[in-house]
Amino acid sequence: MRIAAAAVLTFVLVLPAHAAPAPPRASLKLESVAPLVVTGKNFGSREPVLLHYTAADGSRTVVGVRARRNGTFRATFSLRLDRCAVFTVRAAGVRGTRAVLQVDPACTSKGPPKRAPARAADPATV
Repeated sequence: MRIAAAAVLTFVLVLPAHAAPAPPRASLKLESVAPLVVTGKNFGSREPVLLHYTAADGSRTVVGVRARRNGTFRATFSLRLDRCAVFTVRAAGVRGTRAVLQVDPACTSKGPPKRAPARAADPATV
């Protein structure tokens, strides 16, 4: 009986405990640039969140929101940006939840980049 108990105890102590799955990471999504609207998810239930907008030229704007019970929110900045604007939005909840959205569109004044035409495979090299 003692041997069986010792074996069970050893088995229980040697097996690694299953770690609880990590909570999903908070994230931000750009909804529009005119006006600037950002949505967030996986924040704490009813967590107050400050969003800091920083433009490429260093100008800043701050907006505060409160997440819904499901941890989502929608923040509207009183900014109207060009579709090619480069900027960063950082969200920080009072309980430590954090997320960053970096926007650096690949815009050019002449439109999207042109692709080189596809070349047919040379039968001699295949």
